[in-house]
Amino acid sequence: MCFFRKKPKVQIHGKYFVGQFVHFRYRDDLKPGYVYSVHLDKDNNVVYDIQVGGECPAVIVNIKEEEIIIISSKK
Repeated sequence: MCFFRKKPKVQIHGKYFVGQFVHFRYRDDLKPGYVYSVHLDKDNNVVYDIQVGGECPAVIVNIKEEEIIIISSKK
């Protein structure tokens, strides 16, 4: 029996949504990934957790909204 309750999720409206394919800068490289979750940091800035990789994925946390870009394939 578990007495802990989950915190209610706060709806965050950012530029990108969960599940969207994005590119972002990480360690001076441009990486592709999917937005895993959206939340606020301690300064009330919108930050994203992004999932990268395929068979054995990893989640990179606290990516700022300014570091994320979308590369369109349409010309």
